[in-house]
Amino acid sequence: MSEDALEAAQRAYQSAQEALHAARRKLAEAVLDAYANGEPVGRIAERTGQSTTNVWNTLAVHGITPRSCINGST
Repeated sequence: MSEDALEAAQRAYQSAQEALHAARRKLAEAVLDAYANGEPVGRIAERTGQSTTNVWNTLAVHGITPRSCINGST
């Protein structure tokens, strides 16, 4: 692989990482919005292809835990 190809691959990798981070932020925002609108965690997990644990982890980063739930959404 030439130096140009190696540098091009690094730039492509960096761009892909940035796109992944942006997509994760958008997904987290969508999870928070869905939860705030009363959607149960189980349904959010189904719709996003995640486990309920992953959804709870996303919510927990923002201070929302199963114990802090008032409306009983799980």
